Amino acid sequence: MKEKVGLIAGGGNLPFEILKNSKLKKKDIVVFAILNETDKSIEKFGFLTFWISIFELGKIIKISKKEKIKKVIFSGYVKHANLLKNIRFDFATMKLLASVKDKKAATIMKAIIEEFRKNKIHVLPSTYCIENLLAEKGFSGKKKFTDRIKKDIEFGYKIAKILADYDIGQTIVVKNNIVVAVEAQEGTDMCIKRGAKIAGKDFIVIKVARTNQDFRYDIPVLGEKTINLIKKFNGAGIVIESGKTLILNKEKVIEKADKLNLFIYAK
Repeated sequence: MKEKVGLIAGGGNLPFEILKNSKLKKKDIVVFAILNETDKSIEKFGFLTFWISIFELGKIIKISKKEKIKKVIFSGYVKHANLLKNIRFDFATMKLLASVKDKKAATIMKAIIEEFRKNKIHVLPSTYCIENLLAEKGFSGKKKFTDRIKKDIEFGYKIAKILADYDIGQTIVVKNNIVVAVEAQEGTDMCIKRGAKIAGKDFIVIKVARTNQDFRYDIPVLGEKTINLIKKFNGAGIVIESGKTLILNKEKVIEKADKLNLFIYAK
């Protein structure tokens, strides 16, 4: 009998990558699709799918026990706006929220993971079945950077790591040894847009993981959309962290970066 794994799927393409690879590897996946977040086409993979609210922790655990699911994965994003409106908690979620010391995302996620553990359900890293998408050290494409940009990288990378560890943001925009934008709650793309307006052409984007990043619920991701955005605003390229950043549609993203004459470099 195959081991069942539950996929708690948010928005974006990451859950689709996991399901695509799970299908190829003949894994038995049960999908928990989040209402107003998960793309409805997720059902095309043919896996058993339950549509749930993000605030129905008790329902997820109940279904997991019924389906004999012993392991789950969190994948995809939840828009911050949806956390602030139309909130209806089930009892398990209310109980959990009342028990945490603060309402930071990391604090709540650790409490959720602990709740799964109490119910004998193990939370797997978000890289499940997609380890091949992790960035490898060095250049991912043909484009290389200049000595000036190398200095910007050496300067900015250390700062990006410090800011990430303080939970301020995991992306910065740098030019001429100046940090011109830092990611806040608006996300990577908005950080790039703000930074580009200040920096002008040939800025670089640096995206890192926290030193103690918990890959069970949060992992940096690079996709084609970000590459297109850097080109649109005349940036030079992006620096990511090897072994700790997923490149979605990896071959396509690298091909696109080459075509647009942008570098992708993993430290």
